[in-house]
Amino acid sequence: MEILLILLIITFTVISAVTIWLNLPGSFLMLGFIFIWAWVSDFALISSTELLIILGIMLMLEFLEYVLSGLAAKYTGAEKRSAFLAIAGGFLGTIILGSLFFVVGALLGLFLGSYLGAYWGELQAGKTKMDARRAALGALMGSIAGKVIKSAMTVMIGVWMIKEVI
Repeated sequence: MEILLILLIITFTVISAVTIWLNLPGSFLMLGFIFIWAWVSDFALISSTELLIILGIMLMLEFLEYVLSGLAAKYTGAEKRSAFLAIAGGFLGTIILGSLFFVVGALLGLFLGSYLGAYWGELQAGKTKMDARRAALGALMGSIAGKVIKSAMTVMIGVWMIKEVI
């Protein structure tokens, strides 16, 4: 029974990590699995406090995913306005392209929106195209970093769950 539970955790962890890259709610899929597991086991392995901590982590990761593009753009020399536009562009790109091209569009929209938001903001601020590209590339790298951190944290939670079982 223990091996089946470990295989189930691994399966949900992999599915969650992959769906994060498809811009689907993979972290909340993992949270739902954890909640169901805790509820079925009558909160024996996972307490309600641990469940709330995981919820807090997942919400923080959702916020961080978008904010990292702005922070990275700012780090590469972008104006505050451009950093904000990188965040807004990523958010809007996810919604617009995600509605047009379900899975791939959302991810492309996040990356393209972050890049174009920072790029446009820098051009509007009177910066050169080279400076605008640098800031836009920073925003793009921040968006990718957000996905990496979110996926890594999902895997870490999966490993923690396996540790709870063993």
